[in-house]
Order: sequence, then structure tokens, then C-alpha cells
Amino acid sequence: MSEDIDSINHVGMAVRDLADATARYEAMGFMLTPFSPHSGAWKPGEAIKPLGSGNRCVMFEHNYLEILANADPSVPSERLAGYLRHHEGAHIICFNTSAPERVDERLRAAGVGTSGVIPLQRDIDTDAGVRTARFQRVQFAPGDSPEGYIQAAKHLTPEYIYQPRYIRHPNGCTELSNVHLIVDDVRAFVARYERYTGLHARVDGERATFRFSLCGSMTIVSQVHALKDLPGTLRPPVPGIAAISFRCPDLAAQRRRLKDAGVHVEDSDGRCVVPAELANGVAVVFEDAQ
Repeated sequence: MSEDIDSINHVGMAVRDLADATARYEAMGFMLTPFSPHSGAWKPGEAIKPLGSGNRCVMFEHNYLEILANADPSVPSERLAGYLRHHEGAHIICFNTSAPERVDERLRAAGVGTSGVIPLQRDIDTDAGVRTARFQRVQFAPGDSPEGYIQAAKHLTPEYIYQPRYIRHPNGCTELSNVHLIVDDVRAFVARYERYTGLHARVDGERATFRFSLCGSMTIVSQVHALKDLPGTLRPPVPGIAAISFRCPDLAAQRRRLKDAGVHVEDSDGRCVVPAELANGVAVVFEDAQ
């Protein structure tokens, strides 16, 4: 199988109220980056222009959670408006690649439609002042991924994104370790994501896991199993991105932190889970660091 994808680079979630989301994730013990507006193109060769959205991120050494909101709430981003009409929560899975052209060629050879390799950029606050972070990305099967916006990206300026001052969190978490998809047909989604990633999944009944060489994993699970795995009452429309996991070195300390901050948490199979209704539409799972 191919080795042109090595991790989940980031998961992107769309929120209606960025101040509310910021307060909730800070209460869970995360430090967020300053707001950063997006610019980009939707097709190869098009001019780069403001996209009307921006983000605050929960950064780690190799990956991150992106919290998306409108750059100007009075002028809503068309893309974000579409996400939020569907539901508030996670909408983007971005894989990491050092070779977007190779990913694009492999997908097209497998009969998967793509956007081609297109540019994206955003201005980032750094110790040396504002710098422009640049990326290349490939969207997968734009008309055939109802679970979200699925893509792969290459960081052209990783030093602006992965700044040491933003990757240490009060809760001690070290990695975005998993993203959880709820689907209606596990085997069909496994076949599709094996084409997307070039990797084989480990399938155990109605659950499948992709493990990546650099870091992190992705779990595809049926609705029945999701009810057992993810406490709470709110889940995205199926298929959808239902949860994100973070690697946490001290779960007992994190439980105490959440309790002290007034954040309701459930236990599930040795993990701490903040239900989606308390985390802007996506369940937040804290799991052991080992």
C-alpha cells in the first residue's frame, strides 16, 4: 500500500459562537492559538483571496484541532454557513502528506475524484511578527463524502504552525490521537478510506481502525457501537464525525480538572468523555497516554 499519508494532520470543527467554544475548550485545559484568517483558492490556478473564515487551534507537536468561525460575523462565510446548516461540530478530516501531487495521482488512478492540488494560506502571529503560513491541499471526492470535507495537506511553512509556545497545554495532552466516524455501513466506508489513505484498516466486527505511521488513528464505527462508546445525547447526522480523542498523561488529574472547572464528564471504557452537547457538537475523549 501507499505511504504518502502518515497521520491525521488536523480535524476541523465549525462553531456558531467562537467566544463560547473558546471558553469551553479552555475550561477543558487547552490553550488556543490567536485567531487566524484564511485565504485560498478553490481550483488549481485560481487567485488566492480571503475566504471569510478563520480559526483558533489546539496545537500539538504533529497535529491539531481547528476551531473554525467567521472572520466577520456580519459577512458569513458561505462554506461555514453550509456546515452550520447541517450541524455544529466537526466537518473536516485533513490527512498529512509530504507529496500532495502523488496523493492526487493515486486517487485519480483509483477512480476517486479530486480538487487537484490547490493553495491555502493564513496569517499567523509569531515571535517575529505576523507571517504567512502556506499549504497545499487536495480534497477527496468532493461529491462523494457526506461525512465531511476530506482532504490531505502539506505544510510549506510548518515552523509558523507548530510553534513551541502553543503546543503545551495545562491539561498535559500531547496529541490529537483519534477521530471517530459514525457510519451506516462500516465495510463500505472502510473500502473507501482504504482508497483515500492507501492503508489497510484493522476490522473488528462493526468497528475499524486506521493507524498512521507518524501519529494518531481514525476509527470507523456503526451507530450501535457509537451509542456504547460515546455517552451523551447529541451526535452528528450519520455519516458524520462524532468525536475526537486526545492523548492525556494523567487521566485522574484531568478528571479533577474538569470537575473543578464545572465541566461534566462521563467515563467510558477507562476514558474520560465530555459529551458533544457540552463541546460544541463533537464529543471530546481523553485517553491514556500509553
